[in-house]
Amino acid sequence: MKRILRKAGIVAVIATAVALLAPSTAFAVSNLPNNSALRHYSGYKGTGSVPVPMYNSSNQKIGEYQLYVEYWYTPGDGTYNVEVTACVWDRLANGRGVIARVLLKYGSNSSEEVGRFKAAGGCTHQTVFDDAPAPVWAVDVDYGEDWAGVPYRYAGNYDRYTSEKLPYWPYFGTS
Repeated sequence: MKRILRKAGIVAVIATAVALLAPSTAFAVSNLPNNSALRHYSGYKGTGSVPVPMYNSSNQKIGEYQLYVEYWYTPGDGTYNVEVTACVWDRLANGRGVIARVLLKYGSNSSEEVGRFKAAGGCTHQTVFDDAPAPVWAVDVDYGEDWAGVPYRYAGNYDRYTSEKLPYWPYFGTS
């Protein structure tokens, strides 16, 4: 019994040391390049994403979104700016509506919500401007539904866009 406890103690100490010394997610992915835009591949490089399907927790398609993001740094202000344009389609058309929530990822793993884009029928097209207090390393889009009196119920799925290239399309490249 002592032998098992001793081994478990050694494993716990090693795991703790590795966890403390391991780099965070933010350092595993590079910051978005200055003056960059979200790009996709569809036989050519274009700006923005193609329509991306949105699924709920039951893996049922609830809608689609198309995302355009411009990212730049303003040295005089010291701000990291984004312009986000999204078009969201409600494919269930059940009257509740679908929501694409766009978040900036910066620092070690901080998130800042840029906006919620909702559709309850056809395409809802909206543009927002925001800034982050530190360099942005990813843009996340999670999605959900306006359901049962709750204005946003997360559906359990999200998409992440970074500056990493193939096979990760779309990705951020210089504009």
